[in-house]
Amino acid sequence: MKFLTTDQLDAFLGYVAGQARVVAPVKDDKGVVLFRPWAPGMPVELDVLLSKQSAKEYVFRQSETYLKFGYTMEGLAAAQTESPEVAHAAATEAEVAAVDVAKAQDARVKAFETVVVDPVNEAPAQVIFGLRPCDVRGFVQMDNVFSGYGGFYFDPYYNAKREATTLVAVTCRDPRSTCFCTSVGGGPAGTEGADALLTQVEGGLTFETFTPKGEALGAFPGFAEVSQAQSLYAETVKETAASRVAPAFDLEGVRDQLRENIEHGDWHDLAMRCISCGTCTYVCPNCYCFNITDEIVETRGERMRTWDNCFNPMYTLETSGHNPRDIKSNRFRNRFSHKFWYYPDKYDSLLCSGCGRCVANCPTRIDIREVVRTMGSPRPVTVTGEEA
Repeated sequence: MKFLTTDQLDAFLGYVAGQARVVAPVKDDKGVVLFRPWAPGMPVELDVLLSKQSAKEYVFRQSETYLKFGYTMEGLAAAQTESPEVAHAAATEAEVAAVDVAKAQDARVKAFETVVVDPVNEAPAQVIFGLRPCDVRGFVQMDNVFSGYGGFYFDPYYNAKREATTLVAVTCRDPRSTCFCTSVGGGPAGTEGADALLTQVEGGLTFETFTPKGEALGAFPGFAEVSQAQSLYAETVKETAASRVAPAFDLEGVRDQLRENIEHGDWHDLAMRCISCGTCTYVCPNCYCFNITDEIVETRGERMRTWDNCFNPMYTLETSGHNPRDIKSNRFRNRFSHKFWYYPDKYDSLLCSGCGRCVANCPTRIDIREVVRTMGSPRPVTVTGEEA
């Protein structure tokens, strides 16, 4: 553990920026806290508990081109060259014309069958500074999906960015009423997935490192040795913060009850307030659904990945026209079941870090804690209602 005085923070960020891009929470001109690339003189916002959105977009981009492609036209030029088979004085004009027509037809076919693919995988070194522990856990949960956990899918684009990224978390001193990290295995000073952790104490911040990436940042010459009083105070801050997070629900039995209640009519009742805007998925630090589209202009194109959300009416629409989740309550049920049932079954972990952004930003005040308490508990038997 080291100590960084408040007046050395800008110098520290400048030191880091000399080695990698720095992304940090800053206020925009409307007072909204967002993660943005940092530049010297830009004040970092560490007192506001949560940014509007998590910083996952700097590893899992909202929209990214991951390959460019084009159809080659070289084949057409070949048709215009003289054919060696008839390049002699004895060849008749008809023979020359016949060969040229055959080669031109062959060239046209080849021109539209030959594709040149240029992968795009930009992964600059970056340090995401000022994350909350719940946001860092979001990266860990996405790592399971994209990094080949259990022999499943390995995404080279995500992993290149993830490898190039250092995560610096900051302890939450004063959790919100919407926070429930302790109910899902985390905490205001959680270190899972973090390369380093800052804790705000009187006069500055303590700095703890947990990985070689974090230790590399600790080489900044402006760090001082932490005193015993500062170290003890940091521990007090962590313990006090954890005590302020109210229990949200008991996870024991939740997975089994969600499975048991999958056809229960209460899903319909809980979903009535939902307007399918998808806000909860976009602000979530661990939602990872995406679409793949090809954008083509004439013979050149790009393949793009963009965020999707499970409340989109076309979310599971198949090319046949069938949609297994055409009813809103089924899409609503999918979101919560995925986080607390499907994902745990596959990755032996939850897909929720308890940040509470979905609660704070839902326009109709749907509370994930209420849904889990309701549908993760034994329910009286009812018939599933039909959506209006």
